[in-house]
Amino acid sequence: MNRLRTLPWMGPRRNGLLLGLLVSWTIHAQPISVRALPNPAPIPAGENVLLFPDGDSAFLPFFRKMDALVFEGKEEINLVHVGGSHVQAGLLTDAIRYHLQSLAPGLAGERGFFFPFTLARTNNPPSYKVWTNQLDSWTGQRCSVPSHEGPWGVAGIRAWTRDSTVQVKIHHTEDPFQFHHLRVFAAPSDSSYGVVFDGGPDTVWYNSELQACEAYYHEAQDTVAFHLYRSHPDQNYFSLEGIQVMSDAIGLRYHALGANGAATHSFLKCERYRDQLAAFPPDVMIFGLGINDAYKAVGRFDSTEFEANYDSLMTWTRQVNPACAFVFLTNNDSYYKGRYNPHGDVVYRCMMRLAKRNGAAVHDFYHLMGGPRSMAYWIRQGWAARDGIHMTRAGYALQADWLAEALADWYLARYDAFFPVDLSKSDAP
Repeated sequence: MNRLRTLPWMGPRRNGLLLGLLVSWTIHAQPISVRALPNPAPIPAGENVLLFPDGDSAFLPFFRKMDALVFEGKEEINLVHVGGSHVQAGLLTDAIRYHLQSLAPGLAGERGFFFPFTLARTNNPPSYKVWTNQLDSWTGQRCSVPSHEGPWGVAGIRAWTRDSTVQVKIHHTEDPFQFHHLRVFAAPSDSSYGVVFDGGPDTVWYNSELQACEAYYHEAQDTVAFHLYRSHPDQNYFSLEGIQVMSDAIGLRYHALGANGAATHSFLKCERYRDQLAAFPPDVMIFGLGINDAYKAVGRFDSTEFEANYDSLMTWTRQVNPACAFVFLTNNDSYYKGRYNPHGDVVYRCMMRLAKRNGAAVHDFYHLMGGPRSMAYWIRQGWAARDGIHMTRAGYALQADWLAEALADWYLARYDAFFPVDLSKSDAP
């Protein structure tokens, strides 16, 4: 991403920000999905900006937090990305996390909340590995599968077992976790096995409000490690609903909530969604739900229900943080059963209406990739998978690059509005 085109001249404060934008790219290990960015990268089919149908005033609390974090080294910012298989795969979210945490010194934060998908017997992101001594004893249940049963927490997926001898270890494959505070979210019940944290934590406790077993370590830890124990005969199962790693109380954290096949209505089945979301109250929530809602025969997509579901999800989120701002990611162009799916345009219009009613933003990937029937071209270029629904590593890298650039350009434009430069009093050429 070339930031220089957005910054014609910068005063001392701006020069510091520009230096951070340029230097910080060299101090973070690039995830797989970033390294897959095509070279040269294609130019978006339209102007790559965040669209604000009703203005961006709802984003000012986020802007002020960013400013305090970049220039004063304080504040904790939570960005939460909710979606389906695009999120579960991890390629898109890993790339966005890398870009945003690399924008300036001080923005780097830990991974935050994630789910160990391997335990649910489904695909796991490549950026972290999950090991267990009893994989066959685990069963996965997703909110997106009608025949699966909950209860579910904020992740929309759970892995449960009846084996009290289970051990679990999770480590990052690129950058060490380096956490001090660990949360293991589990369904609260007298019938549930207990959790024993490995690594010699200094303090352990159960947080009934967040429904999580917690541990604190004075020494930074690279591996999430715990095992189960049975303390009385009534305990006969364990239901894992997510992991959260934390280090310092400052930085930008990018949390990923996604399960294969999830639609807007899927997360509304998650009865402990709000309780667990309070563990990382979002300053900005990025919604990537819609591709599964729109995966229907022509004319079968119910736009009214789609918008109502989103209204409910936003209401739930505001109950956790009333100041949360929202970004909608439009669907990529797609196929339905091997044929062109025209609902991408309908989803775009729905999201623009939702953004106007809620002071939200829209990042219009649908038209940036070329709009209707562009999927065939992306498949030929190797940027999209042949199923006509998912992206390849290169495609997710492009989407992440464009979204991060649009967010950064908005932030810098807002920065210029808040801190205008008086060229008559400067030595600018």
